[in-house]
Amino acid sequence: MTQKTPVTEPTLQAVCDGVAHQSRSAGDDYYLGHFNPTVGENQLAQALNEYARALEQSPEAVDIVVKMAQTLLKQGLFSKAEQTAKRALALHQAGNALPKEALSRAYQVLGIAAYHRDDYEAAKRFLALSIRVFPKNQTLARIYLFKLERDFVLEHWKNPRSLWKGLAALQCLVMAILTVPFSKERMSFGHGLLLLPQLMQAWFLEEFRHHEEALAQYLKIHRQFPGLPGVTVIIGELYREMGLVEEARYWFEKALERHPDYLNGYYHLARLLEEQENYPQMAEVYETIVRMTPHQADAHCHLGNAYYYMNDFTQAVSHYATALQLGSDNRWKAMVAQSMANIYTDYLRNSQAAIAYYDMASVLNPEDVENYIQMGLLYFQKDDFANAESVYLKAIKASPKMPKLYSNLGYLRWMANDVEQAIVYYKRAIELDDTYEIPINNLGVIHLDLLGDVESAIGYFQQAIALNANYALAYYNLGRAYSFLGNRLEAAHCFKTAQELNLDSKDLDNDELSARIHSLFDSCEIELLD
Repeated sequence: MTQKTPVTEPTLQAVCDGVAHQSRSAGDDYYLGHFNPTVGENQLAQALNEYARALEQSPEAVDIVVKMAQTLLKQGLFSKAEQTAKRALALHQAGNALPKEALSRAYQVLGIAAYHRDDYEAAKRFLALSIRVFPKNQTLARIYLFKLERDFVLEHWKNPRSLWKGLAALQCLVMAILTVPFSKERMSFGHGLLLLPQLMQAWFLEEFRHHEEALAQYLKIHRQFPGLPGVTVIIGELYREMGLVEEARYWFEKALERHPDYLNGYYHLARLLEEQENYPQMAEVYETIVRMTPHQADAHCHLGNAYYYMNDFTQAVSHYATALQLGSDNRWKAMVAQSMANIYTDYLRNSQAAIAYYDMASVLNPEDVENYIQMGLLYFQKDDFANAESVYLKAIKASPKMPKLYSNLGYLRWMANDVEQAIVYYKRAIELDDTYEIPINNLGVIHLDLLGDVESAIGYFQQAIALNANYALAYYNLGRAYSFLGNRLEAAHCFKTAQELNLDSKDLDNDELSARIHSLFDSCEIELLD
C-alpha cells in the first residue's frame, strides 16, 4: 500500500527562508489565455502539455507542478488537481522550496478542491492559509471563503453565530473586490468597460421578453467575447425557450468545451436532455457532475431520476440513498425518501423497505400525510391492522380534516369488530366531505349485514349511487338489499347494472358476481381501503 504524504502547514519563517524562484513556461500563456474572453478555444490541454514538457526539462521546478494543479482545477478535474497540489507540497517539504506565491496557490487548489467535495473545514483552513502565505492576488480564495461563510448563514440562519458569519462573509466579499486589480486570472478593465453596457442592454431586452432581440445582442457579444461561458449558456437557454433544442444543445456543449469546470453549463445541458427524454445522455452528464462534486446531494438525486426514467430502479435508489445521506434540508430529504418508498412499493416489491422509507419521510416532514396513507396501506396489505391503525391515527394528528383517513380508520375498526367506532369514523368522514361515496357505501353494508336495518342500508346505497353513477359496488350492494326484501326485479336491475359497470371498474370478480346473483346474493361486499 502506498503511504500518503501528509500535508502540513509550514511556518512563515520557513517559507521566507526558502530560496525559490518562479519558473517561466509557454504553458503560462495558454493558461492565462483561458481568462481572456476574446479567446474562443480551450487552451488548458495545451497548457498542461507545455507544463509537462517544462517539468521534463527542469525536474527541480516544483512550481510548475503547482501550475499543473491550477490547470487541472480549471478543467474540472478536482481530484487530480488536489493530488497534484499535494505532490507539490510534498516536494516543498522535502526541501525543494516553492516561491511564496506558488505555495499560496497550492493551498488555494487544496481549499477549492475541498470545497467541491463539501469538506468545508478543510476548505476554510487551506484557503485561509493561502491568503496568509501570500496576501496579494487572492481574489479567488476570498470568493470561496465568502461562499463558505454565506452557506453557513443560509443553512443555519437561526443560529446566533450566523450574524458573525454574515459579517465575515461580507468582509470576504469586500476584500475579494478590492484584490481584483491584482489578479492575473481576470478580464482586463478595457474588456470589462466594453462588455458591461452590452450585457446590460441584452439583459433588459431579455427581462422585457424581447427574446429575439436579446438573442441577437448576446450573439453579438459572443462574437466579440467567445470565451464567456455565462453568455454562451444564456444563448443556449434562449434557444431552448424558443423550442430550438438542437441549437440549445450546441451552445451548452460549446460553453462546456471552453470551460469544462462550469457546473452551471452541465445542469442546463442535463435539463435539456431530460426534456428531450434522452435519459442515457442525461445520466452521463449527471455522472460528470457527480465526479466533479461527489458530495453534492442534488446531483445524486438528479442522477437517481435519470436511472428511474430508464427503469434501472436499483441504481435509482442507490443514488437517492446517497442524496439522503448528503442532504441537509429535511423537507427535501423527505421527498427523496418518499420517492425511494414508492419505488420499493411499485417496482422492487419490497414492502419492508418501503415502510421504512415512508416512516423516514414522515419523521422528516410530519405534515405530508401521503406518507402515512401509503404506509397504512402497506400494513393493511400485510394484514397488520394494528400498525395500520396506529399510522392513520398519527396522520389524523397531522391532518385532522382529511376524510380518507377517517374512512380507512372506519374500515380497520370494522375489521376489529368495533362496529360502533367504525360508524363514528365513517360519519366523521362524511361530515368532512358529504360527496365522499365510499364511507356512505360502507355504512350501508354495516346496516345491511350487521345491524339488519335494510331500509337505512338502501338509503345509503342510493345516496352513494347519486354521488357516483358508475359505482358498481354500490349497485351490487343495493341489489343485495332489494333481494333481502324480495324485490327481485329491482335486485335484477341493480345486479345487471353492476355487471355492466364492472367491465370498466373491475371492482368485482365477474365469475363471483354471477354466482352470487344466481344464489340470491346473500354475501357481503364492501369497499376496501381507498
